[in-house]
Amino acid sequence: MPIFGLRLSCIIALVSGAIFPLALAPLFWWPIQLLSIAGLALAFPAASTTRQAFAIGWCYSFGQFATGVSWIYVSIHSFGGTPIWLAVPMVGIFAAFLGLLPAAWFALRQYLTGNTLAWLTLPAFWIMHEWFRSWFFTGFPWLFAGEGHVDTWLSGWAPIIGSYGISFIVVLTVTMTLEALRQRKPLFLLIFSLWPIGLALQSIEWTKVEGTMTVAAVQGNVNQNDKWRREEIFPTIEKYQNASKPLLGTDLILWPETAITLFLDQYRPHMKRFADEARDQGSTIITGIPYRHPSGTTLAGEFHNSVTAFGAGSGIYHKQRLVPFGEYVPLEKLIRGWIPFFDLDMSSFLEGEANQPPLLVPIISDDGNEELALIAPFICYEIAYADLVAHNAKEADLLVTVSNDAWFGDSLGPKQHMALVRMRALETQRYILRSTNTGITALVDERGHFVERIPVNAEGILTGVAQRRSGNTPYMLWGIWPTLGLAFFIAIVAMWQRRRLK
Repeated sequence: MPIFGLRLSCIIALVSGAIFPLALAPLFWWPIQLLSIAGLALAFPAASTTRQAFAIGWCYSFGQFATGVSWIYVSIHSFGGTPIWLAVPMVGIFAAFLGLLPAAWFALRQYLTGNTLAWLTLPAFWIMHEWFRSWFFTGFPWLFAGEGHVDTWLSGWAPIIGSYGISFIVVLTVTMTLEALRQRKPLFLLIFSLWPIGLALQSIEWTKVEGTMTVAAVQGNVNQNDKWRREEIFPTIEKYQNASKPLLGTDLILWPETAITLFLDQYRPHMKRFADEARDQGSTIITGIPYRHPSGTTLAGEFHNSVTAFGAGSGIYHKQRLVPFGEYVPLEKLIRGWIPFFDLDMSSFLEGEANQPPLLVPIISDDGNEELALIAPFICYEIAYADLVAHNAKEADLLVTVSNDAWFGDSLGPKQHMALVRMRALETQRYILRSTNTGITALVDERGHFVERIPVNAEGILTGVAQRRSGNTPYMLWGIWPTLGLAFFIAIVAMWQRRRLK
């Protein structure tokens, strides 16, 4: 039975969605998340049609995205040159569009199952929409419920079922609590047993230590408005090289995304002397840099957002998951030139191929022998893709990620981004070294804890010792599929039950 009318339910859903991001970085007020999801669960009974369920779901999701990704305003206005009067509604339009995706899944839930087994179908369709949003239109895996639990008892589940599975537990905790109150059956409260079980799981070592390596990361704090200016190219190169010279002898030195604003073929002549110095002292530099396909090849003149290793190490990686409008422009021929935001520097990258080999970093092991550390790199937004990270981590001893979050200032965006890094460390039980232009640069251990970090908007150097780890967590082997399979099974059972009761 509905508790509220449709109009009030839509308002409750909107407000509930708007408070959802408080449970994520940087506040991590996870009880707010339970309250937010409860608001949605209490609003849905007012929907008797698919259209009404869509409206409630959209109101919730619009509120969620309008507050949770409001940080894109900084890139649209401050760096994209879009006036305030247009930038604000653009953020609203973006949030409204994103809200259509979960709303469609909640409408499908109403169409297929109605209110049958609602306490099970809401968690099931929540996971379906998170999964769908992770790949549709290249994906936007952001603001997932599980990401708010890197520091709670539920984090122990991350190596087994990942953030998707944690999302399922969180939503199921809410719906079963409400069902316990509705039916006055305390048995439903057994769902809370999964929380202390998560605490116990935190003590399990799913991967093993193969050795250690010394690492460093440079945070240049280069002004985003100056970064791509011609006159700043060589001062920026000097900044990173001069900051790294005292670090030579460190196994791995990491620079941020597009730290070098020349194409790799243009930088090579300037890189040679420093690369030789690094090689002589056993150091590998990994830097973000644009890569341009050479003349005479099929893709001549086209370019990638890439990272490359030089000095003692080797390898190159081209980014696979590109950011719409930031790294490529959908319907480019139609909308280029409308507003400055659609003409940002370096916004026509090509997508890298899947299954690229890891970067190679030679190190001297604890017993004095030379070994090759296998490094899986991820560029910026890619660290949000749990499936991509889990897959590529299988062959890697250490994960590195580079970013340039200067696009978003000191907003929620960089802090949410850092939380995703910590969750990926939990899911793979790997150390992750992260270098960004303006922060947050950090070394994170296999438990998702900070080992070292540099403050935001500060020039600095991070040094530390990272463990090289091998082995696969259950999540790396199975991914989302057990959780998603359970969600589809619940949907099928609810559909059968609904038909049987008619």
